[in-house]
Amino acid sequence: MTVQPATRKRYQLATENFFTYLRKLGLNLPKQKTQFDAVVSDYIEYLWSTGAGRAQAADTLAGLQDLQPDLRHNLPSSWRLLKTWSINEISARAPPLPEHVAQAMAGYVFFKGWNAFGVSLMIGFYAMLRTGEILALRNNHLLSGSREKQVRISLGLTKGGKRQGAAESVILGHEPAVHLVQRWKSIAQPVTPLVRSSAHWRKLFNECLEALNLGDHQFRPYSLRRGGATYWFAKHQSLDRLLIQGRWASQRTARIYLNEGLAMLTSMHLPRNHVSLKPFLSIFSQIVRDLNFSILEPPVTTGRTGGRGRKQRLRAMKRQKWPFSVMRCKFFVSFNLSYRGKLSHGDCHLKAGGLAWHLR
Repeated sequence: MTVQPATRKRYQLATENFFTYLRKLGLNLPKQKTQFDAVVSDYIEYLWSTGAGRAQAADTLAGLQDLQPDLRHNLPSSWRLLKTWSINEISARAPPLPEHVAQAMAGYVFFKGWNAFGVSLMIGFYAMLRTGEILALRNNHLLSGSREKQVRISLGLTKGGKRQGAAESVILGHEPAVHLVQRWKSIAQPVTPLVRSSAHWRKLFNECLEALNLGDHQFRPYSLRRGGATYWFAKHQSLDRLLIQGRWASQRTARIYLNEGLAMLTSMHLPRNHVSLKPFLSIFSQIVRDLNFSILEPPVTTGRTGGRGRKQRLRAMKRQKWPFSVMRCKFFVSFNLSYRGKLSHGDCHLKAGGLAWHLR
């Protein structure tokens, strides 16, 4: 109960790799806790030398302590090596998403008709939600009257809520985002999910990045939460207020978000008038002003090209009465005689009324 199923699965995989390492070297597990630290330290150095990820080393240490709680505080050298690893290998954290880039992404998907996805981007950014929290939202989790200026979002037992044993909730108070949520709620059923599926949502996120030529910036879904944190701190400059908004239990974590986020934003060259962003920012402003979308997402197209539909079209073409008798050419040319006999698909000879025409 103290470890989540997904985390426990990672621990099991890491510890199994550790035991495999011992069997290959013909080593036995030490019987004394004081000797265990040296063996694990050697394994951490082995992982470093073979190019393994730091996460595997961390999962190994945590997994061993989960299997044998007596090992806590008895692996000082191993944890010291892991800390040194962290210093020498900077984590590849998701860069923060600037506000105008998030709005341009929303403008793009509103233009394409993926209105629910556009609303999810705004909720994730301004409410600083984790990716899993966005994917789990439904209509009945968003509470707001038509005249209210905020949305209360019920998140249930989130990552932090499970640690505290209480459900979590946040307040969305950014007015344009609130209006978008209210519009979405008015056309969605009470239990309609905000996101159709995790895979589909991530696919649309990547499609936005490609369409706006943002692939080089390495934005990821978690960039919404990091971008929202830097946005709100720049707005009110209160760390205590940000801790409550973002539901961080540690000031250290929040400071990492802010320090790295502000530094990354400074180095980005993505002005509002960027050629890839400007048109979709205009669309976003228009959508926020008019709130005229009436569907959640575009209708599903089957992509059917043959079968009954094709046969019906062929029968309709056969029934069509032509004013002239047309001889077949080497290739089929579609044309309309009312358009002054002009063709653009090549040269062909038509025999009509005994006259030979050469059309181009």
